[in-house]
Amino acid sequence: MLECFVAERRELRVAEFAAELGIHRSTASRLAATLARRNFLERVPGKKTFRLGPQMGHLGLLALGSRDLLSVARPTMERLAEQTGETINLATRDRDEVVNVLQVEGRHLLGAGVWTGRRTPLHCVANGKVLLAFGTGDIVTGSLKAYTRHTITSVKQLRAVIEEVRRTGWAYNVGEIEEGLNAVAAPVFDAFKRCQAAISVDGPFYRMPPKQFPRLGKLCVAAAREISRQLERR
Repeated sequence: MLECFVAERRELRVAEFAAELGIHRSTASRLAATLARRNFLERVPGKKTFRLGPQMGHLGLLALGSRDLLSVARPTMERLAEQTGETINLATRDRDEVVNVLQVEGRHLLGAGVWTGRRTPLHCVANGKVLLAFGTGDIVTGSLKAYTRHTITSVKQLRAVIEEVRRTGWAYNVGEIEEGLNAVAAPVFDAFKRCQAAISVDGPFYRMPPKQFPRLGKLCVAAAREISRQLERR
């Protein structure tokens, strides 16, 4: 079913799946629903078609894109670390979690810790908000766990924050995953204009107070755009 998608045909109906595979339409519908539950497919809003889901992007990143993404991103992340002095992280989305895939340390002895390989909830970190705002997966629903007194626990408030992120092009986090740890983040897009990752600047409150966010946000957006341009050339 996944191989039915090609560059010229990125949305398919159940009937098209059935015709391509030579199976009954009810069987195709059941298989498509299963793939959608696992995020390999997703329904196109307002239409009766399916398109490839975020899990395909995650697997593609693991299979071949990660090498390109990590090798392309590292030099830009190193420059951003020099500009800001803070820890720089690159993260992708896996269902309802952020997966940190690459980290570049800043010049300070006291940093944000080692995050590579760590998973965090989407709703309480800057890169998670970016991936929610610009990625293809659904927004987090249901109960939102509080990690600090600053954590967003209302879905309504989270939706409003995501809309703000879409307007500004970057997100921030003020002690929402851990007291005293702040961050700003921006989206990285691939050649198909899909958000594949988020790049973030992370540091302690006393070096990264909210008044610094606009400046850091601009630097983060510029770095993300540079990585995106590099990916487009691959």
